[in-house]
Formats: sequence, C-alpha cells, structure tokens
Amino acid sequence: MPDPENVSAELQLEIIEMQCSTHLKQLFLNSTKLDYYRPLPKAEFPKIIAHAQKVMAMFASSYVCEQTFSTNKWRKNSIRNRLTDEQLFALLKVASSQLEPVFENIMENEKQFQMSHTPNKAEPSNKS
Repeated sequence: MPDPENVSAELQLEIIEMQCSTHLKQLFLNSTKLDYYRPLPKAEFPKIIAHAQKVMAMFASSYVCEQTFSTNKWRKNSIRNRLTDEQLFALLKVASSQLEPVFENIMENEKQFQMSHTPNKAEPSNKS
C-alpha cells in the first residue's frame, strides 16, 4: 500500500483507513491492483476510487491511441501512397469505432440494388 506521506492531502485519510484494515491489506497483497479496487466500498473510499478510475482510464485511452497509430501505419504504406487525408481519416474512423453495422437493416433500407453486379439465378453459369 502507498505511504500516506507520498500521496496528495485529499487521499491521505483514506489511505490511512485502508492501512488499518487487515482485510484490505491482505486483499492488496493477494490480488491484482485492478481487482483490488473493485470491491472497495464507495461510501468509505470515494476519493481513492475516483483516483483509481482516472488512472485506469488513462491506460485504456493510451491503448486506443496506440492501436489507432498502428492501424494508420498499416493503412498508409508505400503501396497505398495515393490515399488522401480524408480517406485515411475515414479508414481510421471505421477501424477505431466500436459500433457494429446491422447489415440486415441497411439492406432493407436500400432503394435500388446494383443488379449488374449480382448473379442472375435464371441464367446458367458458364462453368465447364
């Protein structure tokens, strides 16, 4: 557990309370830091929980940034050097989005399909 003297003044009281609890000391030693903060009672440790959430959010957002830069490096290479900034932005937007398209709804809302690109079931295929 952190030393109360090495943390900000607003967290010191909660750190001291945590150190007085043998159960929390044992939990701190026997679990991962992420698992340690989950069962903490929010009523007793609101400032520590808020601080832990901020720190954990930083790592999650930096992961997304690193993933986006990796995707951009993969998309923009010597073979694809003609992509414009707008096209790269659109590719990154799609790659970093957490949304999943509902293709059934998209197809239902389509007014007119490109029939020249779909095989006609009435015509026999030319496979021999």
